[in-house]
Amino acid sequence: MKKFLLKILAAVTLLAALPQARAWSYNDGDVLLIFRKNSQDVEFNLGSVTNYLGKTNGYTTTVTNWSLSLVTGTFGSLTGAKVALIAATDATNWLSSAEPNTTAYNVSASDFDTQHGVISAVGNKPLYPIAIPTSGANSYSIDTGGQYKASSYDYVVSGGNFSGIASLGGNAPFTVEKAVPGSLDFWQVQPSAVYPNPPPDKLVGTFNITTNGVLNFVAGPRASTVTGIIRAGNVSTVTFTTTVGNTYSLLYTNKLGGATSTWIPDATTITGTGGPNSISRTTSSAVEFYKVNTQ
Repeated sequence: MKKFLLKILAAVTLLAALPQARAWSYNDGDVLLIFRKNSQDVEFNLGSVTNYLGKTNGYTTTVTNWSLSLVTGTFGSLTGAKVALIAATDATNWLSSAEPNTTAYNVSASDFDTQHGVISAVGNKPLYPIAIPTSGANSYSIDTGGQYKASSYDYVVSGGNFSGIASLGGNAPFTVEKAVPGSLDFWQVQPSAVYPNPPPDKLVGTFNITTNGVLNFVAGPRASTVTGIIRAGNVSTVTFTTTVGNTYSLLYTNKLGGATSTWIPDATTITGTGGPNSISRTTSSAVEFYKVNTQ
């Protein structure tokens, strides 16, 4: 009997010494990367959204803390897969968007809370009421019709009816997912009681994914394009493309090809609407050149 107990103790000790599979670890504010195809979801926790905030415009990084092999092993290939990214804290939600000119919308406190609840449920459902088996470090591959379907992204965002999944179950005013390859804008959304012109949502940056499964993030708004310049008397009006919520101003110079220091900022700033906007500048200079500064 004593030898039997010693063997059990030794076995327990050996199991304790073996490396344990890392469990899904979700916290408010974590970015969830979702792939969907053929009634299968592959979900990753990319860590805190702060990794993508406050970066200099144009900052670029390759997102590597997810497993392409898990995605392709589940789907067979990336072809036809849809991808989305979401995150939420008590004060702010972040949603990917496949619509490049998304405009500001008035998110009531209740609508915001619903969005937050859905996103949090996507992160927490694989853990409660029973923790389902992970597929790797902070990742899940879930059959949306299988034993653990209620923990899947598709099931959670649709309320179990598998409709409206592309718009977060109808809780987002735009399409949050995009087919691979493609680009997804990453929007910061906050509740507002201001109506009918709420403060604009903010474009944090853009995620881009290739057919080979390379996922990059580029911080800041898309570059603006000058679409026209009209001169009337001593007033020049410059028209350019904008993204909703970003701030635009003009830089001007009369020395094209000169040093960067020769470009002078004009004092006028405007907030983008998602469509063409214009800034007019009064000048006595016979020749001036312009470019648009985006923030």
